[in-house]
Amino acid sequence: MTKSRTVYVAVSALLSVLLIAFLLSRVKTADIAQTLKKIYIPALLVYIGVSLLATWLRAWRYKWLLQPHSISWPNMFLVTFIRNSFIDLLPARIGSLSYIYVLNKRLGFSFESAASTFVVSGVLDLLTLGPLVVLAVLLVGFGTAGISVPVWLALAAVYFLGFFVVLWKIVPIGRLAVGAYRALLTAIKADRNEKAIRSVEALRATVVQLEAIRSRRIFVPMFFLSLAIRLGKYLSLFALLFALLRSHGLGLPDLSFWKMILGITGAEMTSLLPVKGLAGFGTWESAWVLAFRLMAYDTRLALLSGIGIHLITNLWEYGLGFLSLLILIVPYLKKSRADRRSSTAPGK
Repeated sequence: MTKSRTVYVAVSALLSVLLIAFLLSRVKTADIAQTLKKIYIPALLVYIGVSLLATWLRAWRYKWLLQPHSISWPNMFLVTFIRNSFIDLLPARIGSLSYIYVLNKRLGFSFESAASTFVVSGVLDLLTLGPLVVLAVLLVGFGTAGISVPVWLALAAVYFLGFFVVLWKIVPIGRLAVGAYRALLTAIKADRNEKAIRSVEALRATVVQLEAIRSRRIFVPMFFLSLAIRLGKYLSLFALLFALLRSHGLGLPDLSFWKMILGITGAEMTSLLPVKGLAGFGTWESAWVLAFRLMAYDTRLALLSGIGIHLITNLWEYGLGFLSLLILIVPYLKKSRADRRSSTAPGK
């Protein structure tokens, strides 16, 4: 496993270096530095404020899903910040599993409570993407070179309907998943392994918890709350896009909120790749530029905005995530030191 991780990190680093080198060959480093130096501070503050509002909405959704179990707002914010910072750090968005780990291992919630709320919120996040992409294509696509409107609409419709069915039938699907997992364990003759038995029971308990959430009939208001979370994210990034490109003579009327949604969608799809650049660097920017080029956007501005947005959002989210980790870890470190001192004291 250690060797596999080393190979993965090496391949990811090489991919980042190659893609970043290619992108930097198309734009001057001085232009990037000047764009960051001349960033429009009021719009940057709007980005920070709206992103915090979106985080609050996401934390509210988690608290709502976790009921009847209670969690304080400070702890819920810490969990959400950590989840936000890890989600794109690992391939296929598996960094979001940090939500389950922190709730279960650090805050004492049961695995099934953490896992069930993670699954529901994840499906809701994916479900809300479809309507906004459809709207963006309708508003941007007609008459725009490089966009095949019928194909985009068909894909978005299939995507939305697929995740709608997943949310609607989440309990039966969960039971099927548990059954498939048990069959796999039996096939590889691991069904009597103690850890395997515990994992099956944990998955069963998660399905029971999913059924409890489903019985509360909160999926409709949860969908609209999730839609607000996604809109908050997009609005914050649009403010950041304006903050970066204002020094290049572009005002709000010159930018397209709906084009940005399509660009962000294309860039974020790279997180589903099995191998991507370290923290998405290189792959994210490349997809952003490609998406904007398909919409006849200026290549230089696409490069500058893609690099700037990815750099600033990562610094912001990783900073909040690292600070949140410190806040959670420090009490455990202090307790561990106190226990060691107590065990080595005279008479022990």
